[in-house]
Amino acid sequence: MTDKSTFRRLLPYFKPHFSKLILSIVSMLTVTAVHLARPMVLRVIIDKAVPQQNIELAIKYAGFFLVLLALGAFAMTLRVRIMARMGAEIVAKIKSEVFEHILSQGVSFFDKNQPGRLISRTESDADQIKRMFTQDSMQVFSSIMLVVGTIVFLFMENVTVGFITIATLALISLVMYSYLSYVQSIMTEVRTQNSLLTGYITEYVQGVPLIQLYRRENEVKKRLHDFSKKKGDLDVYAGFIDYAIGSTTFRLISEVGLLAVLFFYCSKEIYAGAMTVGTMVMFIELLRQFFRPLGFMVEAISSLQSALAAGVRVFAILDSKPAIINEGSVLSDEELTKDITFNNVSFSYNSEPILKNVSFKIEKGKTVAIVGASGSGKTTCANLLLRFYDTNSGSICIGDRNIKEIKPENLLKNTALVLQEIYLFPGTIMQNLKAFRNDIDDESVIKASREIGAHNFIQKLSKGYETVLSERGSNVSYGERQLLSYTRALVKDPKLLILDEATSSVDAITEMQLQTSMSKLMQNRTSLVIAHRLSTIKNADKIIVLEKGEIIESGTHEELIKLGKKYYELVNVQNGNKAP
Repeated sequence: MTDKSTFRRLLPYFKPHFSKLILSIVSMLTVTAVHLARPMVLRVIIDKAVPQQNIELAIKYAGFFLVLLALGAFAMTLRVRIMARMGAEIVAKIKSEVFEHILSQGVSFFDKNQPGRLISRTESDADQIKRMFTQDSMQVFSSIMLVVGTIVFLFMENVTVGFITIATLALISLVMYSYLSYVQSIMTEVRTQNSLLTGYITEYVQGVPLIQLYRRENEVKKRLHDFSKKKGDLDVYAGFIDYAIGSTTFRLISEVGLLAVLFFYCSKEIYAGAMTVGTMVMFIELLRQFFRPLGFMVEAISSLQSALAAGVRVFAILDSKPAIINEGSVLSDEELTKDITFNNVSFSYNSEPILKNVSFKIEKGKTVAIVGASGSGKTTCANLLLRFYDTNSGSICIGDRNIKEIKPENLLKNTALVLQEIYLFPGTIMQNLKAFRNDIDDESVIKASREIGAHNFIQKLSKGYETVLSERGSNVSYGERQLLSYTRALVKDPKLLILDEATSSVDAITEMQLQTSMSKLMQNRTSLVIAHRLSTIKNADKIIVLEKGEIIESGTHEELIKLGKKYYELVNVQNGNKAP
C-alpha cells in the first residue's frame, strides 16, 4: 500500500468532523493574516513613526501590533483545541474498528499474529496516526497557506525578492524530496522493530514464572537487549539523518544563504534610495516567518511519514479477511439439537495433516468422548465443530445441514465451551457468569451456581457475586475457576456442550467434585468431551480413540476394555499399570 492510498483511506475519517475542519481552517487563515500583517506594522513604525519622532503614531501601531499578537494567539489556541478533540475522536474510532475487526477473525488469524503485535497495532500505531490528525496535517496545511501568502505579498512588493525566495524554495524542495524518500524507509523499519519489541515483551511477561523456573532470565534479558539495541540504533540513525540532512541543510539554505543574499540586495537598494530600512526589515521578518513554517512543515512531513507507515500497518489488519465468513442460514433451536455427524473429515495445519478421513456421529442428547495422545487431533475436532476452522475435505453436519451452511453466529450462540485454560472476563463474578448479558436475571445465575456447586464458595467471598475478579481470575483457585466456567456454561443453557480437557489440571479430590458438576452440566445435552484423564469419561455413550489423526477404536468404556487394545493400554498407564 502506497502513502497516497493510505492517506486517501484516512480522509473519510474527517467527514463527520466537517464543521470542526471549517472552523479550524478559519482559525488558520486568521493566523496567516496576522503573520503577514505584523511585518507591515513594523515597517510603518520604522519608516514613519521613528523618523518623524511621532510618539502617538508609534504607540498606535505598537498597540495594533499587540492586538495582532493576541488575535493570533487566540486563533492558534482555538485551532489546537479543535484539532486535539477531533484527533482524539478519530483515533478512538480507528482503535474501535481495529479491535472489532480483530474480534471478527477466526482462530487461524491469531495463529499468525502474536498478541503483542496486535496490541502494537491497536495502541502504538493508532496513537502514531493521531499526530497526523492533531498536529502534522494541519501544520502542513497552515504552513502552505503562510508560504503561499508570503510569496504573493513579496511579489506584490518587490519582484526580485519574490524570485530570490522562489529560487531558494526550489532548492530546498529538491533537497527535502531526496531526504523524505530516504527517511520513509527508515521510519517504516523503526515502526516494525517497535512492534517486534512490544510483541517480545508481551509474550515473555506472560511466561515469567516459567522463565524463572528454568533459570532463563539471562537469555531473555540478552534477547531483549538485542531487540532494544537494534531499535535504538535505528532511532539514533533516524535522528541523525533528520538533523544532519533535514534540519542542518534546511537552516544553511534558508537562514544563512537566503538572508545573506537578501541583506546584500536590500542594502544595495537602500544606498540607491530605492528601498527604505523599514521595507528591508519587513522583508527579513517576512522571510523569517516564511522559513519557520517551512521548517515546521519539513518536521511535520517527516512525522507524517511515520504516521503513514503506522497507517499501512493498521490497514493491513483491517484488510485481513476473516477465514470464516459470518454468513449462512439461521436454524431453529430444534434443528440445532439434531445428530452431529463427521463425514470423512480431513484437516491440515500449514500443510501438516492433523485429521485423516475421520467419521463419527454424536447422537442428540448423547455424550461422545475423544481420547488420544497429544497431537492426535482431539482438540481439532472441537475446533472444526465450532467452525474456528473449516475442514479441508469432508463435512460436519447437524441433521442434514452442513455447518458451513449455518451462520457461525447462530451455531456459537447455542454452544458452550469449557477449556482447560479458563478465561474469565475482567469484572465481577456475576458479570462473568452472565457473560455480560443483560437479559439474564440474577436468580437464574444463582440457581445455576447451586446446581453446579459453585454457590457455597462464592458466598464465602467478601462481596459474594459482586466480587471483582483479578486478572485471569487469579484471586480464586483453579478448581473454583473451573466451577465458574461450568456455571457460565449452564447459565447459557446450550444445545451443544464441548469440554476440552476440562479436568486435566486439578487434583484427584477436586476432579471428583468437578466430575459431579460436569455430569449435571451434560445432563440432557449433546456433549463432546476431550480429556486426558480417562476416569472422567467412563460414563460416555461413546468413546473414540484417535491416533495420528485417524480413528483406531470406538465404543463404550466396557467395550474398549474388553477389546484390550489402545484404550485398554491408556487406562492401564493412567491406573499405574493396575488392572482397570
